[in-house]
Amino acid sequence: MRIALCVLGLFLSLPSLPLWAAGPDLSGLQSTFERIIGTARGELGVALVHVETGARISINGDRRFPMASVYKLPIAVELLAQVAQGKLTLDREVFVAPNDIRACCTLSRRHPRGGVTFTVRELLELMMVESDNTAADAVLKLVGGPPMVQRRLRSLGYQDISVDRYEGDINFEMTGVENPPPQEEWTLELQRRLVSEVNPQALTEARARYVKDPRDSATPNEMARFLATLQAGALLPRTLTALLLDLMLRCTTGPARLRGLLPPETPVAHKTGTTDVVINDVGVITLPDDSAMPGHVALAVFATNGRPNAMQRTIASLAGATFEFFTGKPLPKPVKPKAPAPRRPARPRARARA
Repeated sequence: MRIALCVLGLFLSLPSLPLWAAGPDLSGLQSTFERIIGTARGELGVALVHVETGARISINGDRRFPMASVYKLPIAVELLAQVAQGKLTLDREVFVAPNDIRACCTLSRRHPRGGVTFTVRELLELMMVESDNTAADAVLKLVGGPPMVQRRLRSLGYQDISVDRYEGDINFEMTGVENPPPQEEWTLELQRRLVSEVNPQALTEARARYVKDPRDSATPNEMARFLATLQAGALLPRTLTALLLDLMLRCTTGPARLRGLLPPETPVAHKTGTTDVVINDVGVITLPDDSAMPGHVALAVFATNGRPNAMQRTIASLAGATFEFFTGKPLPKPVKPKAPAPRRPARPRARARA
């Protein structure tokens, strides 16, 4: 397993930030990360950046992993960049037709037949807070498709984050659906039927291809750099940076991952990614003001080919170790739920006489 530790010379596009005199020593945290990942099943990659100092840790950080819904983050940045340029507005209305509905998430449950209209702001919120796939494809279509996101990433200097396909296309390929009909015919019922007709062997083979596919993938190093640059305010104007980070703070998915072991009041602006073979979480942890090393930590963890619950626990352990290291304080012990009070035997009720 390739392990790299670097405390100076932060990434190219991150703005110049003050460094500590000798740079913080992360060797203790590195050792903890090694231990956690060494006992984990599955394949993991992790990268960490302390935004204020540039200190970073990387384990399998140059390896590409499937992003799953983490790829919605660069899509959101492209959208807000176009808002900043005046090409789009957040109050613009977008019609979601029947063939725009994607399997999974809020809109497919509430509006399975489509035919509804949302503002761009509403779609952005659904995409980032609830990880809605229909909203993601609607936003991706609105900004000009994957090539526009890809062009933005490359212009910002990110060579190892790729957005190549729509959610609907990814889902069909990941589940082994071959030669799907044109998108114009994609009703929710059709999508579900095509997936249900895939035999188990074809599904297994499709999942194996998916985790190795360079499309819609990223390296932990690039994603941590992307997060750190976002937090530093170098990707978007201030108001739009605040908007995106607020949506990420409100993310409802993956509560047992980065946030799993942290004190509940800890701000974590994050985006998860989940499939049957992928458990990801990437985000920015805001450290308390009285921390030994205060500020913000960008942490990107990608995990594949493990048991979902075990991978979630590993992500939570990495975030917990990070919090302890930078704050200099142990994590609070989990509060055990109180045992229910013993029930008293019910008193026999007096029966009315006939």
